[in-house]
Amino acid sequence: MEQVQPLEEPIQVKKKKRVYSLDMLRGIIVALSVFLSTIPYGKIEYPFFRHAEWYGVTLIDIILPTFITIFGVSMAIAYQRGVKWEKILKRTVRLIVYGVIFTIIVEWTLDFPTLRLSGVLQMFALLGIVTVLITKFVQSPWKLMLIALLVSSLYGGLILQSGQSCEGGLPQPDCNPFHMIDSAVFGEAHLYHEGERGYDPEGLVTSLSALSNVLFGYAFGRLILTRKKTGAWRELLGIGIVLIVLSLVWDHFLPYNKRLWTPAFALLAAGFASSMLSVLYLIFDKRKVDAKETALKPVVWFLEAYGRNSFLIYFGKFMLGSVLIHLSVMDDGIEKSLSRVINEWMGTFAPHPQLAYGLLNLLFWTIVAFICHRKKWYLKV
Repeated sequence: MEQVQPLEEPIQVKKKKRVYSLDMLRGIIVALSVFLSTIPYGKIEYPFFRHAEWYGVTLIDIILPTFITIFGVSMAIAYQRGVKWEKILKRTVRLIVYGVIFTIIVEWTLDFPTLRLSGVLQMFALLGIVTVLITKFVQSPWKLMLIALLVSSLYGGLILQSGQSCEGGLPQPDCNPFHMIDSAVFGEAHLYHEGERGYDPEGLVTSLSALSNVLFGYAFGRLILTRKKTGAWRELLGIGIVLIVLSLVWDHFLPYNKRLWTPAFALLAAGFASSMLSVLYLIFDKRKVDAKETALKPVVWFLEAYGRNSFLIYFGKFMLGSVLIHLSVMDDGIEKSLSRVINEWMGTFAPHPQLAYGLLNLLFWTIVAFICHRKKWYLKV
């Protein structure tokens, strides 16, 4: 018989109502990721739209950790009536299988001896299981945030301790002691870029830090659920400001780094997500009138279309990008990738063809999102 997880704070739900602020934030993040991650390299570079090489943070760096924090919020809302372990285990297996298929398409290889075993979807699978185990015993949003801070701080301390022998006393791409852990678990040949960079941005070690983002997100979700009468937006805004300040403090000791998922980086993303949820909650959820019945209806519909199919679009854009890069056609006697052909065509009329290429991808996925939303087709994992 399936065991259902009890909640410390019983929540009476007469009719399950969508949390629009969550859909809106998820939609914003996914739409932004479609545009930014599909801008090709070319004559003009856009540094702030590219990932930071090592230490530092850019706009696109914030997307994945925010998405993972939102994942935590979604878990809190989805499991408000309890957890069915059979579904959780099936979901975990599906994520791992999808992750391997995703890697095969994105890396365009069937070379299983060197196939990367870690990845974003596998990270989601691991984080989901660990978060469910933790929240089986802890449901208080404040206790969850304390645990998240503890996890992040311990991880930061380990990085500082292990990096003392590296240049500047901090881990570097070619000096990352944590690399040996991922290498021992997955095997050197199965790591990110076959281990050539010495770190795995979605490996087992960085997942420890990413766990803090999921726990923060789960805590935000619990606040939304347990503060329905007064509204959670004030608390979310205050928490967001505090987390961003803490990230700035951590940055002085261990700078922002997406590849290592440093505490400063994790806290910045959690603070950003909390602040954005606060604003969106105030706009879309606090009002008694359904947001779809107001002048905001077009905005709600657009972002909801992206938000409710976030997994399809977020990961689909990478797979489509890989297909466009690896499939070639003959153009004026020269073999070119479909991506290059489209980009060059953009250059015939657009002053910024790379940005136009990103916008074309955004248009394509907007059409897909609209059709799926209208038909109520949603990819659920």
